[in-house]
Amino acid sequence: MQFPRYLKAAIIPSRTCKVEKTGNETVATGIDIQLLNLLAENLNFRYTLHLPEDGGGYGLNKNGTWTGIVGMIARGEADLSTAYLSMSEERSHVVDFSTSYYILETTFATDIPKPLIKYEVLLLPFQMHIWIALLVSFFLVPNVLQQLMFRKQTTLEFFINLLNHKKMPRTVMDSMEHRILMGSWLVFETFVRFIYTSLILSFLTIKPIPRGIKTIPDLSEAIEKGRFKFYVPRGSALVDFLTNSNSEDYQKIGLAIRMNNWTQAPSFMGEMIGDSTVISRARSDFHITYGMPPFSTVSIADDSFQIWNVGIMLRKGFCCKERLNTLVLRICNGGLYQKMIQDEAYRQRFKLSFKTSADEGVKKIGFDELFGIFFVLAILHILSVLIFIMERVYNRRIKKALQ
Repeated sequence: MQFPRYLKAAIIPSRTCKVEKTGNETVATGIDIQLLNLLAENLNFRYTLHLPEDGGGYGLNKNGTWTGIVGMIARGEADLSTAYLSMSEERSHVVDFSTSYYILETTFATDIPKPLIKYEVLLLPFQMHIWIALLVSFFLVPNVLQQLMFRKQTTLEFFINLLNHKKMPRTVMDSMEHRILMGSWLVFETFVRFIYTSLILSFLTIKPIPRGIKTIPDLSEAIEKGRFKFYVPRGSALVDFLTNSNSEDYQKIGLAIRMNNWTQAPSFMGEMIGDSTVISRARSDFHITYGMPPFSTVSIADDSFQIWNVGIMLRKGFCCKERLNTLVLRICNGGLYQKMIQDEAYRQRFKLSFKTSADEGVKKIGFDELFGIFFVLAILHILSVLIFIMERVYNRRIKKALQ
């Protein structure tokens, strides 16, 4: 059977299909259009582009009808679509698909986390429980050991002397037991100080940036605590997949999306995503739109929700599916579609390379890096002077009272 000479192609604005209206004309560019042109050139047909009038994406209504390009093809308003959509079971009931030519790996991304403030860097060398243990050791352990080891006293006397910081007799201070205790304490304090000093220099020379949300458990926790909103394309099958999953993290994410109606129409977004916002797209879409690391302007997750096959969407009863599948296999085996994606990602990476710079990691220590240390040092010196003045005033009052 001869391949049709004229076809209606359904398109939707996305990262792989950019649509611009100039006067009475609509101009579409992107990978979807490149693939469509390749098919038209080899199968010798002409096409017209059609946008969904309902403004929908590719979702299923409550009454069982489909919106967007899926609805157009299901109703016979369009013959095919090269949109980058997954071959889901639900869609296969109303439309046909060609042979798979690529995969769709669904993941998520956020804005790159902002660097830590200068004062937080001072706390990075040790974890919080280590800091708590050190503070307890510095302020409480020495006095407790002194009271326990060198004084014969009741429990009440022990706590009174502990609070009053009562001095030990000279004979006790000169004893071998006291010297061993003080010596071990000085060794411990020296090791802690040296370890902290060496670690803080490492954190100062390398710009510390929070890891951000990279895994699905991290995303689930962030959504549960209300720190992030997770938006998915309108009509995406991801919501049902997450809600019906056996994983507790998946269910939390899916229910949050459904309860808060975190859906949006697919669109070509800018260089940033937005504060406290997570979006879900195909990994290749993120590379095309935001660039590939290290020049990417967003933080792309390591985990993926699902992996789908991608095929050309056809109306039911399309006459020449076999010829189309043959050409699709040739395109796939020749690596032409992969080259389209890599070329588009390279263009975006080249454009973003002028706006972002790769983090070289190690850098020279300047005043900005040491400002936090000097600030803390100044505060401690001021507190020391104030305490010294208060002690002088207190001693004078005690002397006057005794006189």
